Amino acid sequence: MKYKKLAAMAAGCSIALASFLVGENQSYAVEKIPSELTLNVSSRYDSGVKNEDGGATEIVAYNADNHKYYVINGTTKQIEVVPLQKNTPFTTLKAEKFINLEKALKEVKPNFSYGDVTSISISTESDIIAAAVQAADYNDNGLAVLLDYSGTILHVVEAGKQPDMITFTPDGKKILVANEGEPREGYEMATDPEGSVSIIELSTDMTKATAKNITFKAMDAQREELVAKGIILKKKTNPSVDFEPEYIAVNRMSDKAYITLQEANAIATLDLTMGEWINIQPLGFKDHSKEKNALDFMKDNKINITTENLFGIYMPDGIASYEVNGKTYLVTANEGDSRDWNGYINEKETELKGNDVVLFDSSDYDGLQQGKLYSFGARSFSIYEADTMTQIYDSGSDFEKVIADSLPEYFNASNNNTKLDNRSGKKGPEPEDVKIGQIGDRTYAFIGIERVGGIMMYDITKPDAPEFVQYFNERDFSENIKGDVSPEGLTFIPASTSITGLPTLLAAHEVSGTVTAFTFGNSNNSTFSDIQGHWAQTAIEYLASTQIFNGITKNQFYPNAQLTRAQFITVLSRAQGISTTTKAPFSDVKPDDYFAEAVAWAHEHKLVDSTDGKFRPHEPISREEAAVILYNFTKLIEKPLSKHQPKLLFKDDAAISAHTKEAIYSLQQAGILTGDKQQLFEPQSTLSRATIASILYRLFVQSY
Repeated sequence: MKYKKLAAMAAGCSIALASFLVGENQSYAVEKIPSELTLNVSSRYDSGVKNEDGGATEIVAYNADNHKYYVINGTTKQIEVVPLQKNTPFTTLKAEKFINLEKALKEVKPNFSYGDVTSISISTESDIIAAAVQAADYNDNGLAVLLDYSGTILHVVEAGKQPDMITFTPDGKKILVANEGEPREGYEMATDPEGSVSIIELSTDMTKATAKNITFKAMDAQREELVAKGIILKKKTNPSVDFEPEYIAVNRMSDKAYITLQEANAIATLDLTMGEWINIQPLGFKDHSKEKNALDFMKDNKINITTENLFGIYMPDGIASYEVNGKTYLVTANEGDSRDWNGYINEKETELKGNDVVLFDSSDYDGLQQGKLYSFGARSFSIYEADTMTQIYDSGSDFEKVIADSLPEYFNASNNNTKLDNRSGKKGPEPEDVKIGQIGDRTYAFIGIERVGGIMMYDITKPDAPEFVQYFNERDFSENIKGDVSPEGLTFIPASTSITGLPTLLAAHEVSGTVTAFTFGNSNNSTFSDIQGHWAQTAIEYLASTQIFNGITKNQFYPNAQLTRAQFITVLSRAQGISTTTKAPFSDVKPDDYFAEAVAWAHEHKLVDSTDGKFRPHEPISREEAAVILYNFTKLIEKPLSKHQPKLLFKDDAAISAHTKEAIYSLQQAGILTGDKQQLFEPQSTLSRATIASILYRLFVQSY
């Protein structure tokens, strides 16, 4: 299946490379993706903590037993518990609980000096949450902390140095911890800690569980052989201290683990039955002189994707595994990473074609060829056969080309600024994490793009022939840090365990401190006979599937009929899930009217006023009336209106009532309300049911 991208949208956020209509008078002609892949933003959690250096909401894990997700906040050093909600088009979520591990650990392990919580994983087989906790002293062992769903500590296991990633094996019988062991105090001032992987067996008595730390000491005698294969090692340094385990994937049988050694540009395979290394395989180098691997390596304030006489070091961060016809495949996000520790740095600033760029300083490393120029990362994702570690696919220059087409004004911007081309000379978009999910009978990979933001989605059902599906980005570029910025950890929720019954992707953003839920498809595929081919069909079907906007009859929606004031308020009330005990203070609203409770709710929450004591429920709602009510509604549901588009003064601005202009132009800049082709707003004109559906769809699904 082939999917085409949208034409470039207006500068701002909510870039989704999928097929949808954006208004009564405008649409983007694209090849429509299957309905089961229709993308909706269903909820967003804002921790209230931003960190331009990253480290806010980092890693998120979903609990299928209670439909809550648990996200670690590296800035507050807590675990935040957030309940998902069912059958809502968009919800601003709140944390129901904050788990302070530092405080809890003092009671059970008083001599431990708490540093940070770095990773989290959940097993519904054992009803356990596992969290990785680093010690304050980088040379001390960290912990694997086992908790129940409420956050009570059940058991604490000592792991290795600087545990950075924790996960359960698919069979739920083991916990694995990647202990990074970085020389954070520098190579001259302190000992470089050993990297390792901890294997924790979960016996029937969990309180007796201990860790077996698998180090790389056995590899020290094989250093020359490893270097000869192309594995990168710091000169005069043994693998046991130079290898820094980053991320873990486990095969379906739970007997092998695959660990990214990012700085070494390698993947290590661990036998989980024997607790021994099977092999360590290099990933090679990406030849950017080939057209398929073209990139923009020039920080020159313009987009110029071209070939360069460079070799990219894949250096994957995130890794995931899946199985096809009995064979295990690995999917990697090829981020790249430099070493910058207390005065030591292996970056080399140099000039290339008159521009300053950052390259890998190979002078202190073995495993590289003299005379070649190497850059950090590959700006791509790759697929490998796990048994041989043979690369069978790489996305080449896809990521930069898609971003260039989607976000031309913010191409290769960074995660703490929106400057065009800011990261071109250094790692570009930086793919960070990768997760795999099943939707229908197809398998998809989701790759988080750390710098400019957003998520790439590929169909990887055929490992040797993946196909790009869509790119979605909920960042607001009107400010340096606004909306969703810098996805760090992703979690895919299958339809079978999702609270909505739809496949869902959770994305935790470490700079903006937000977690966003993206759902795919509609829970109700029923449609109306009178909207087939209609410009608002997507919007109508979505709102009908969430039971917010019903048809006039079971089979007909009547898209061109006018909407009354009462009907409009009733639709909004369904989206909010009204709860009120008051009565509507309007003489023309009777207690037994179908809309009475909705109108009372709207008045209670200041969506409408009762200045003249009349509500006029059966009058068609005008465009400016709808704008004011919608504007007040966004405040009620705490949904920020980002300035996706520049302010456009409508040609009939003089006809717009003064007290409605703030609402109208705020919604216009957010891309929710549009004028006609002649740039007229026509404030007193009435709204059709289809137009209202389109407006609400943009409000709930396509904008932030």
